[in-house]
Amino acid sequence: MLVQDRSTPKSPKSHIRALHSLHPHRFSEPKNLDFSTWFSENLYKIVTISLLLATVAALCLLRNVADTAVLVSYETKRWIIVSVSNYPTESLRKLVKIKGWQVLAIGNSKTPSDWSLKGAIFLSLEQQANLGFRVVDHLPYDFFVRKNVGYLFAIQHGAQKIFDADDRGDVIDNDLGKHFDVELIGEGARQEIIHQYSHEDPNRTIVNPYINFGQRSVWPRGLPLENVGDIGREEFYTEVFGGKQFIQQGISNGLPDVDSVFYFTRKPGLEAFDIRFDEHAPKVALPQVASDVLRGYWAQRLLWELGGYVVVYPPTVHRYDRIESYPFSEEKDLHVNVGRLLKFLVSWRSSKHRLFEKILELSYVMAEEGFWTEKDVKFTAAWLQDLLAVGYQQPRLMSLELDRPRASIGHGD
Repeated sequence: MLVQDRSTPKSPKSHIRALHSLHPHRFSEPKNLDFSTWFSENLYKIVTISLLLATVAALCLLRNVADTAVLVSYETKRWIIVSVSNYPTESLRKLVKIKGWQVLAIGNSKTPSDWSLKGAIFLSLEQQANLGFRVVDHLPYDFFVRKNVGYLFAIQHGAQKIFDADDRGDVIDNDLGKHFDVELIGEGARQEIIHQYSHEDPNRTIVNPYINFGQRSVWPRGLPLENVGDIGREEFYTEVFGGKQFIQQGISNGLPDVDSVFYFTRKPGLEAFDIRFDEHAPKVALPQVASDVLRGYWAQRLLWELGGYVVVYPPTVHRYDRIESYPFSEEKDLHVNVGRLLKFLVSWRSSKHRLFEKILELSYVMAEEGFWTEKDVKFTAAWLQDLLAVGYQQPRLMSLELDRPRASIGHGD
């Protein structure tokens, strides 16, 4: 690295005079040299400096090539996306050892500048900005939602399956294929029958999947507080064929995804949560008449337009209770508006003919109804533009008769 000296230069002549006055016999009289003579006398210096500059340039070039290679040489179908704010955790070190999956760590303003983990791709804030994605302008610098950049990067590099991970949780048995239906079509796909919540009560718009896995007194983040007391276990289920569980939600042992009300009212003093779910309970699909409380309500509703559904799986991760939950003040809007939001989403209909058009329409109407803001709509539009830019193909819509009465299975059927 060459650094310029920014101090005021002294006159060469005055410097020579000073030296002569101090040591009158140390230097001989200066010679009048032409260029060829000067060149021949200083050849070794020129060669040395040239080699030094060439070495520095080569190192910079190799570093840039290496950095570029990290960003463009990965083409794999299975990705693990995780947000990192601190140095690699032990859980994250275990994630990079899962065979067949590429870990992508997304940094934020809290992430150490020298963050590094062998086997993982790391995208710093600067690298994220250089990717050219439109969503970057809409994301906060210090929040885990920057994982949206990771989703786009993974899709751009061939992702067909994405596991959204937490660096505080260990995958049970270190095998994602053991817990999830990774392949839905083709060789290796498990086309098995899946239990689904029944349609017996057409007025039911919310379910608590934790009950199905043996924990009646635990509720997930997003469940309306007025439904916390609905702890009756499902007596019977309908059935659906596998293959369209496009969102697969695994439950976490230890500290599941609970809201601040549960966390601060059920916390056993200073003792960490260690909640365990029934690992032998069958996976269960959420029907198109009940909204999912484990994933985004918005995404769940749009999934209906594709004929898909969310399936909740037995515990797949053990997440450690090492930090406090979000304060209630940050979840207040969720608790106040979730009931009205559910009714709105269940009744929403669209006549648009392409998925992205439906997404924009729903996002705009949600802003009109006060569930979202204009910023959310702009972010959604940028996200869709980025998806198209990275080559994402819109899936085909399915003609669903959402208002058609559905058959139900009653007692004794």
